[in-house]
Amino acid sequence: MAVPQTETEENFTSSIEQGDEAREAVKPYHWYHGVFFNATIVGITAFAAPGLWNAMQSVGAGGQQSPYLVLAGNAILFTIMVFSCLSGSLMANRFGYRIGLIFGTVGYVIYSAALYTNNRYGTVWFIYLGSAACGISAGIFWATEGAIMLSYPEPGKRGRYLSYWLSYRNSGSILGGIINLAFNYRGVSTGKLDWRTYIVFVALQALGPGVAFFLSLPSQVVRRNGTKVLPVEPIPTAHEIQALWNVIKKKEILLTAPFFLYVTWSLPYISAYLTLYFSVRARALASLISAVAQVVSTLLFGAFLDWRALSLNKRARYGYIFMMALIGGTWAWGTVVQRDYHLHKPSLDWSDDGFDRGWALYVFWQINFSLTYNYGFWLISWLAAEPKDAVRSMSVIRGVEAAGQAISSGISSTTVPLLTAMGINFALWGVAVIPAYLVVRGVGEKYLGPEKSSEPAEEAPKI
Repeated sequence: MAVPQTETEENFTSSIEQGDEAREAVKPYHWYHGVFFNATIVGITAFAAPGLWNAMQSVGAGGQQSPYLVLAGNAILFTIMVFSCLSGSLMANRFGYRIGLIFGTVGYVIYSAALYTNNRYGTVWFIYLGSAACGISAGIFWATEGAIMLSYPEPGKRGRYLSYWLSYRNSGSILGGIINLAFNYRGVSTGKLDWRTYIVFVALQALGPGVAFFLSLPSQVVRRNGTKVLPVEPIPTAHEIQALWNVIKKKEILLTAPFFLYVTWSLPYISAYLTLYFSVRARALASLISAVAQVVSTLLFGAFLDWRALSLNKRARYGYIFMMALIGGTWAWGTVVQRDYHLHKPSLDWSDDGFDRGWALYVFWQINFSLTYNYGFWLISWLAAEPKDAVRSMSVIRGVEAAGQAISSGISSTTVPLLTAMGINFALWGVAVIPAYLVVRGVGEKYLGPEKSSEPAEEAPKI
């Protein structure tokens, strides 16, 4: 006959079991399975794929003479991405992060090859094919890279790790800017980039799939304090689709949707703006300087979001208010400049009078994009109720961003005046400000992320 345990014995037994579980949870740290190493892997793939893609776009319409064909291709790309982003959580559930990251880098190489053939031989059909291929794989990449960077780091270190990862992406734009400037510094008038520029881009982007192979699976990752990433077990696809739909219906997602729609909306407009009003070498210089400015601004902003001198709630609110106020001021500045350019249609080189006013505005627009991009990831990391919700939320939000850029690319690919396109951007910023803030003010109080811990005791890593 079993002897019943006393309350003291039960507590003692429970404590032993909890201690065994704690010892099992704490695993030896290996650098190649650490958060920093894996953030570096994701960063390098982001450098090779979207980073260099952004470098080509930041020079204006992929470096082509006219923005309209490339922007029409981008409209196709981002329309497809709406669906491929939404399938990101399904891909992660079925195949895992490593396969998603490898597959997600392939389309960027095809896209760059399409720009090369169009620039050198005038091939049009490959632009549409390359855009479609990039849209399929890039949506998976967007959702996968975001899910990794939200789930692998400790909650209190996400701001710095997000900035570290995004710095790689922006470093791709820096190197791309150097390449652009090196091949095109003699271009004193409007036109297209030297065709040799694209050869370098294609070669560098081909490195992405190989690097992605070294990503550790979530079950292998061990943080510096010995803890592991919370397990994400595969579930039936039908259940995953239902769970994804539940995330889409969440109040927080609906309120922040205008903000995420805005995040990438401005990119086609500012690409057309740079292409139509500035010389080839001025565009190349803009791609370099804007990338450097983005790296510095995201690192500083990320450090602020992890700054423990302020509460998590204050960091969320103050960071959002500063960011949106800066963006509003920049759009007001842009209204004045764009109206002037609409009337006079300049072609500005860096040696011309009045060059700095409109050129510096473009750099600020790129900084604003980088800040909203960084903050959006950070915000989503606190809204998820469980690890899988982070993946699903990222898939939904990246789909919304892709939809915004698809519509905006479609508008900018037509002969609609840029003054009208700029006004739409300004208006969308105004629509997004208040609803997103209703969610932002709950971070650190109502929203604490899937691990329910906003301020871990250990120090942040030196990265």
